Amino acid sequence: MSVSRTPPKTDARPTSPSHFGSDPALYTPESRQLLDSNIMKRTKRRFNDPSNTADITLSDILVRVEEIKKQQDSKFTSLESSMKELTNQNIDIKKSMMLLSEKYDEVLGNLKSLQKENGSLKSHIKTLETKVEQFEKNMRTSMIEIRNVPVTEPENKEHLVEIAKRIGTVISVPILDSDIRDAFRIKRKDKPSGIIVVDFTSTLKREKFLRATVTYNNSNSDQRLSTNKLAIAGPDKPIYVAESLTASVRRLHYQTRLFAKRHSFDHCWISYGKVFLKRKGDQHRLRINSEEDLRNLEKNI
Repeated sequence: MSVSRTPPKTDARPTSPSHFGSDPALYTPESRQLLDSNIMKRTKRRFNDPSNTADITLSDILVRVEEIKKQQDSKFTSLESSMKELTNQNIDIKKSMMLLSEKYDEVLGNLKSLQKENGSLKSHIKTLETKVEQFEKNMRTSMIEIRNVPVTEPENKEHLVEIAKRIGTVISVPILDSDIRDAFRIKRKDKPSGIIVVDFTSTLKREKFLRATVTYNNSNSDQRLSTNKLAIAGPDKPIYVAESLTASVRRLHYQTRLFAKRHSFDHCWISYGKVFLKRKGDQHRLRINSEEDLRNLEKNI
């Protein structure tokens, strides 16, 4: 025996997913409506839409290309002009450098020429100074210098000649008027009495006078030549008689005396315008011709 069942009645209303108390309300009618409103429909573009067709023609493209070409040509022309200007400036700078180089070579050549000429002139001046020095020495070969004699007023040549005669009497070398060519006093700022220069008529007479003076002073060390010996009024002062020296020899003699004191040389003297040095007990004497000789001698001491 067959059994038939009748199917259960179904509800025609739309169903929605089951919702449990612990699940969020994801599929509620309100959320579905909100989701549908946020979805935008995409519309398809039609190929036969006249607004999307290209409206640029070949002539427009050519015009645009021509404009770009003109702009490029203008920029190129400006760049070319700037390059030419820089090139010209470089050429000018190069010319200036070449001119400066030529001027430098010219100045350098002139400088070398001037240096050579200067050396030649110095040598010539040195030669002239030597000749003048020798000429002055030759002129002074018959002259003596008398120092530390007070000035008396009025003073004339006769008075100066008389002083030379008195010295000659003291040292036992009689002097006549004919033995003296000239006599004069050279005044100096550092020494009010100055220097009396006596020019003899012969070199032999001068040498005899000088030797006799040295002999007298050595023999009378307690009573050397002085103003009292010559009967000159005033306090007694020593009187010095020596060769007449040129300025250069006088300076050399002064420097040599200082050198002798520093290095214990016992004797420093002048003979015939030449300066000499000597140590005590040493038979060898040193002739000093210039200050350079003193510097070289100091290096070897």
